[in-house]
Amino acid sequence: MLLISWCCPVLANQFGVKVRHVKLVDNDQGYRVDAEIDYQLSPLAREALEKGVPLSWNVRVEIRRPGLLWTPVIYKQKLRYTLQYHALLKQYEVKAPDNHLEMFLTLNAALNFMSIPKQNELIDKQLIAPEQRYQLAIRSQFHRESLPAPLRPFAYLNQQWFLSSPWFIWPIQK
Repeated sequence: MLLISWCCPVLANQFGVKVRHVKLVDNDQGYRVDAEIDYQLSPLAREALEKGVPLSWNVRVEIRRPGLLWTPVIYKQKLRYTLQYHALLKQYEVKAPDNHLEMFLTLNAALNFMSIPKQNELIDKQLIAPEQRYQLAIRSQFHRESLPAPLRPFAYLNQQWFLSSPWFIWPIQK
């Protein structure tokens, strides 16, 4: 009975990253991606973060043109977010893709800031032809290689470090 109660929180998998929604927004100068990503840290990742280990994610945005044999990627962008806790300040720091640093008093506030990716560049309107079909794909991939070297093997083996989302693919409506 004790073993089951100990395993259940891990089996419930209350942690991970999930893309909630994504869409392409038409702007006068081009397109921008509007997305929301839900970050839920595992107990192990939260403990490492509170001990000063920075955690990084690469948010990958792609526009694809589906074909019969393969799907070429016509646009891609990588947005990197790094989350770190500063024990002396008792604050969380998020380093955004443009190297801008934001400080937060709570972990939830920091994760909420990361949940809406800030896209630096607009997508050129010439990339998307009106007569073609396109897909918008987005995922947030946990960057295990940014962890300290002694922690990396555990991050590849322990499910509590599986903090990446699958690809979220959405057809672009024209």
